[in-house]
Amino acid sequence: MLAHTLTPPLVAARLRVVRVAIALGWISVAVVAAATLLGNGDPPMASEPAVWTLVAAAAVGNTVLARLPWPRLVGRPSGERLLGAWSVCLVALVAGLTVAGGGWRSDFYLLAFLVVPFVALTEPRRQQVGLYALLLVTYLAAVLPDAPPGVVAARLGVLAGASVLATVVAEILEALGLARARAESEARVERLLADEAHHRIKNNLQLVGDLLELEASKADGSLGAVVEETLSRIGSVAAVHSALARRGEGRVTLRPVVERVVALLAGRLGSGRTVRVEADDTELAGDRATWTALVVNELVTNALRHGRGAVTVRIARTSGGLRLAVADEGPGPGGAAGGLGTALVQRLVEEGMYGRVNRACSAAGFEVAVTLPFEETP
Repeated sequence: MLAHTLTPPLVAARLRVVRVAIALGWISVAVVAAATLLGNGDPPMASEPAVWTLVAAAAVGNTVLARLPWPRLVGRPSGERLLGAWSVCLVALVAGLTVAGGGWRSDFYLLAFLVVPFVALTEPRRQQVGLYALLLVTYLAAVLPDAPPGVVAARLGVLAGASVLATVVAEILEALGLARARAESEARVERLLADEAHHRIKNNLQLVGDLLELEASKADGSLGAVVEETLSRIGSVAAVHSALARRGEGRVTLRPVVERVVALLAGRLGSGRTVRVEADDTELAGDRATWTALVVNELVTNALRHGRGAVTVRIARTSGGLRLAVADEGPGPGGAAGGLGTALVQRLVEEGMYGRVNRACSAAGFEVAVTLPFEETP
């Protein structure tokens, strides 16, 4: 895996590997020093200056590595190059200790079993193959020419098997880490969506409560009228929620919402009259879509109750924002004062969405046009 594609969880895992490797480096230095001092029955290795030179070099290198700012290096190109150089030095160190410790008779080659997992966990797959090959070749060069062929073959086989096993385990751990990271990310998104849904539901329940209060405050309001008007408005809110649920996003395509609201009103109030929708694919944020659906509900309700002929709902983008118009073929209200629906439209448009409401009568009929800016705030 390339450095620039490392995800934060993999960077964190690689940083842990680096810290463990530094700790194991100190342990290895101590083990090699103790083995050199104690010997194994052959001429004392304490007389071998090459071993002590390599031990000292390993101690100095490990000290330098321990002082590097790995949290800032891991996952960056410079850090990945440094890890590659570290791996090469470890392979060379094992080969050098094997030669200085007695060739094929030396047990220092066992340190390769610490190098292999380090390579598997820190290097990309292509580099791993090269480093494993270098490990096998350097070991072979360190034990020749006096090593028994059977011993060399067995050890090379074990080292090759350990390399394959380490690579497979590293891939499994990487896959598990990525799966866990994806699961945690999806859980965070789900929590955010749930919080947003709860917030939107709370706001819309408050909106429904306000609508009930407004309807009930009418001087001539009856229970049946309150229920009918409120059911219509709740249906508009529900249409927006349905669109949000289908898309799983915070924005709503307005046309299907308006078509659903209009279909519900036509079924209840239309009495055979034609009600059509002409709209583009304009999208709005959830709250603004809810308010716009309520505006459509009030305007179409007024057109079906007090207007004549066919009712047309037009929605289109303009250079200044969004234009929503509801027209019928009647003469309009004339000078009659608007009711609660008209006041609600005025409030939603002008106070809620900072738009404008215009009414016009012509030979073709009566039209109420609403213009809304694209911005969420003035």
